Amino acid sequence: MAHLLGWKDILRPIRDGYRHLFPTPDTGPTPEERRRQRQVDRLKGFAYFDTFEQLESWKEDDSDPLQRANTPLLRGTDGIERGGVVKVPVLLIHDYSGNYHDYESINAVDVDREFYSCEYLQFVDTFIYFSHKLACVPPPTWVNLLHRNGVEVLGTLLIEPQTEGSERLLQHTFDQAGEMHFPMAKKLASIATHFGFDGWLVNIEKPFPSESWSAKLLEAFLLQLKANLGVGLDPKSAGKRLIWYDALTTSNKISYQNQVNNSNMDFACACSNILTNYCWKDIDVSESLKWSLYSKLLPKGNIYFGVDVWAQNKSDFRHPRVTWPEVGGGGTNTGMAVRKIADYCLSVGIFAPAWSFEHFPDHGRHLERAVWEGESLPDNIQCSCGDCEFRHPLNREWPILRTAKERVAGSEHLFYTDFSRAFGTYREKANDRFDGHDIHAQLGQQSVLPRPAILAPGSGAVTLSHRIENEQNSHILVITATQNRPTDPETIEEHLPLYKLDMPADGSLHLSAVPSPASPSYITPQTTDAVISIYFKTTQGTHYLPSPLSSDPQRLIDQVPNARIRELGVHLKGPWGAPVGETVRVLGIRDICITPRFTLHHIPVFEIVDLKLVQCGQEQGEEDHIVRLIWKTEGASGSEWVDKGMVLSHVTGPMAWFVVRVGGVVMERVYALECILDKKVVEAHAGREVEVEVTGFGFDGYKLAEKKSMLQL
Repeated sequence: MAHLLGWKDILRPIRDGYRHLFPTPDTGPTPEERRRQRQVDRLKGFAYFDTFEQLESWKEDDSDPLQRANTPLLRGTDGIERGGVVKVPVLLIHDYSGNYHDYESINAVDVDREFYSCEYLQFVDTFIYFSHKLACVPPPTWVNLLHRNGVEVLGTLLIEPQTEGSERLLQHTFDQAGEMHFPMAKKLASIATHFGFDGWLVNIEKPFPSESWSAKLLEAFLLQLKANLGVGLDPKSAGKRLIWYDALTTSNKISYQNQVNNSNMDFACACSNILTNYCWKDIDVSESLKWSLYSKLLPKGNIYFGVDVWAQNKSDFRHPRVTWPEVGGGGTNTGMAVRKIADYCLSVGIFAPAWSFEHFPDHGRHLERAVWEGESLPDNIQCSCGDCEFRHPLNREWPILRTAKERVAGSEHLFYTDFSRAFGTYREKANDRFDGHDIHAQLGQQSVLPRPAILAPGSGAVTLSHRIENEQNSHILVITATQNRPTDPETIEEHLPLYKLDMPADGSLHLSAVPSPASPSYITPQTTDAVISIYFKTTQGTHYLPSPLSSDPQRLIDQVPNARIRELGVHLKGPWGAPVGETVRVLGIRDICITPRFTLHHIPVFEIVDLKLVQCGQEQGEEDHIVRLIWKTEGASGSEWVDKGMVLSHVTGPMAWFVVRVGGVVMERVYALECILDKKVVEAHAGREVEVEVTGFGFDGYKLAEKKSMLQL
């Protein structure tokens, strides 16, 4: 996989207050080269628009089924409070070396190291995918991953200094009542709906031609776009969002205000949200709060103050990057700005959270933990700044998690996780697909991961913790116990919260937790009498389901009037005598599911049908000869499925994903009704019949349907 080039950072207009004064000629690929690249990217699931002509001519039939996300937004209540400290909603602006990287593809690809995927998604409200395209559609891998974790996903509409035809954004017609209609607003909303994401960041970095400019005209465009997206119109539109970026002012100038004021208030109110530039000071925050209270149209929680993670790096003294705090802000001190914004009960937008992987390519995960959890940096770590220890200091007191607002995991009636991470390993024959690489990317498969163990209170004799390990081509959650100091023979008791929930304690929900057969519990004689349990807290008390765990669903709790389930975790109680300093592996869990229905899974109500191979080549517009596997699903109606409290996809119905096997070898998870077969697999079976198997799974992880066929390759 190609190395991610950090020099692209200098091209980012969203961070550079000078580019609009010196428009850069477009010296990039030719139109024909761009067309070919779009076709290549199409087969990776990527969709984007370089020109207004492409936007205006787009139709739903133009898209490839592989470009559409299938997972709806699975979101519970807005959030929970922890420890009496005010928490701030967090928005991430994912600006990672131009984006649309191979590891974000729908196809599993080999990689030599891990890249950015964000493993703190219960602390993220909204995620913006940013690239230097006119209209940037988030890849379906990101949308599926984020929606599974309850995070809103936005694309970016970006007009840069070199963008041609910007006046076409505001072209409009009048109806018989004299009301304006903007075709581009309708088109952008249709694109979001079709591809399955939740709205747009509008980032205009170039003044409009004077002859086509009117602040009221742009305001009307934004209002229509918001309405077409369905923002705030009814409960079904929950999660839809439109955000204005603090660049263009009402006087048609590019002037970053770093606050809400008269120069951007109308556009902010039209969108109902604003993301400010990142060079703000304390006075900018307090003044913005006043404007919010004055307007009554812009809730204070919808004002996102930008924080530039890259500001901590060494920069050109003539054009320094500055973010709060002015000295040392960004990087490992990003959480300090989050804390400052929390003081005002506003929201924060973190620019380029993948900095940890881009600036420290060999230590990305370590740096991410340093930024979010306050963990120490690895010894002798180096970076291009030249003075890493001084430039990127340890920040234990105010990491992001300290004041980031935590959301509940799952939705009102469904919680499921199989602990999949965005990067995995395969064994034996499947490893041949990846040229012997140990790691492959599976971004869209990342599941709902446990909250960091560092958030669990307690300093007892035994500390419970968790980690995720690879096991038999999948991931498992491993619970460990570490002996901190000698204990008396009497019982110890420890809790480890894994997930915050908000689900009804009405007797309708059942839990299944599948243990890992290769991960036996209690491996030391001194700990065999202790009991490990799954616990869940309600507003009325704490309840325990002792081990051994079972894949058979168990009723969580009988009906408790007005009670809610708030937390799920692991509980350890009993005699414990491991040596001081020793870490004991006490439990391995393959998946956890809470669902209102379980008997339905034993009834064959769904089918996979019409399994076939389609040979595609250049005559169909493909750049290379490929083979697609296509199928359909049949069964219970969508309304019947929803009535049972389950989730339904607008693309794949009750199926959340499919597992494809060719010749007994697992290909990958598929989130559409077709997939492209790996070239190596096609070549290995060319000219022969081979068994092809497709298995469909619901959003609760249960197998719903399976189809096998002998097909000619």
